[in-house]
Amino acid sequence: MSFMSILAAAETAAPAAAQTTTTVVADGAAAAPGAAAQPQPNMLTGMLPIIIVFAVMIFFMMRSQKKQAQKRQQMIDQVVKGTRVLLNSGMYGTIVEVKSNSFVVEIADRVQVEVVKNGIADLAADSKEADPKAAK
Repeated sequence: MSFMSILAAAETAAPAAAQTTTTVVADGAAAAPGAAAQPQPNMLTGMLPIIIVFAVMIFFMMRSQKKQAQKRQQMIDQVVKGTRVLLNSGMYGTIVEVKSNSFVVEIADRVQVEVVKNGIADLAADSKEADPKAAK
């Protein structure tokens, strides 16, 4: 074969090769000639249910914490002079004086301490149950 015949054969084969192209999809596999590439799902669409679940969980947690904070604020607001309280330190005492940011609490005879309002853990359920000296 001569050089000219090889060149002529290559020219006739080149347009045919250009028409039969294969499409490559995103995962690297070659699709069949003439087949349409399928669209890839959006990443946000796949994660949307997870995002919604987390948003709902956060909403309910914040709502619960807000209710607890309101309940605690109501408890602190109803404390008046003479109320038996449980301090965060675990001691029981009686409110002697109410100040703007604190309480003066008597924890024993003539022993008074000043406690910030957030230092009150709870109201005493029963004065006889809270104070062992009162039971004697």
